[in-house]
Amino acid sequence: MSVHLRVALMGPMGIGKTTAIRTVCGDLAVDCDVPNLDTATHAKATTTVGADFGEVDLGDGDKLQIYGCPGQERFNFVRQWVLSSSAGVFVMTDLHEPDAVTETARLLAEVASCPSSPLAAVLVSRPATHAQIDAFAAALMQRGAGLVPVLQADVRDRQQMLDMLQVLASMLSLKDETV
Repeated sequence: MSVHLRVALMGPMGIGKTTAIRTVCGDLAVDCDVPNLDTATHAKATTTVGADFGEVDLGDGDKLQIYGCPGQERFNFVRQWVLSSSAGVFVMTDLHEPDAVTETARLLAEVASCPSSPLAAVLVSRPATHAQIDAFAAALMQRGAGLVPVLQADVRDRQQMLDMLQVLASMLSLKDETV
């Protein structure tokens, strides 16, 4: 029997969701990037307007499907669609951004309110010290986000991203054992 595990990546525009999928899936990644017309908000050249997609073959017919959600709020309906079929979610953040705690807590609340109850973890995708990550996790808890794993990886490094996906898959298997 083959298993298809779906994981979503969500976070603000420019955080590295598309890059992470391209890093893990290479040429098999499908992205929905178009020219960015809102350069006042973010200076990047392109932006995602649909759900990026990639797939990793785990062997024995098992697949890990990775979906990247667009970061702009106007595409919230796409994010809701992706979340509805995802078992796990990485909320990606740059904890050096002034609104990182507020925005991450908001996205975690959005995941928690999803009827499919996906498991969430935070992925810090920019350099940070252990002390900064610990302080960020504590700030999230104070905001009511609960005890959520806060991990760090360079989204341009395939092995680091595969390690993060393995951590999330392990968390999901533990969740399944307790249900």
